[in-house]
Amino acid sequence: MENRTQVEAAAELAELKNLEMVGFVEAAKDPLWVWPVIGLLAGVFLASFELESPVVSIVATIAYVVGIAVLVGTVVHRRRVQPRVTNMPASLNRLFLFYMLGVAVVAAIIMGLGFGVSFILAGIVAFPLVSVGGIFYHVRWRAAVSELATS
Repeated sequence: MENRTQVEAAAELAELKNLEMVGFVEAAKDPLWVWPVIGLLAGVFLASFELESPVVSIVATIAYVVGIAVLVGTVVHRRRVQPRVTNMPASLNRLFLFYMLGVAVVAAIIMGLGFGVSFILAGIVAFPLVSVGGIFYHVRWRAAVSELATS
């Protein structure tokens, strides 16, 4: 057995911390154009329910799921990592919690519009809300990760 100095132990600990941060750092580099694409997919998906056709709804659901899967798969493939959602640093965990609360509020607004007024209107409103909300979240995620990486 070899004796490790405190310097070596500190260096190994720093390396482990960097390895834990890789997924978060790489996810922060994802392109912002992803969010308008997700918004467009959500808008078209919601608007399809205005037709009240089971066939159209099934096709729209499949298209939405496949579209999201391809989009996420492409982004993960480009970055070679997918950040975990558990055991995130506190600042990222807080940001993710606010994001999820925002998603719940936006979903309630959009579904209220869909059931109360029109699913076409819900789809039209979903596009900018999802796009802008996602970009806002992503920019804040980048800033939080950058701050963590430098600390």
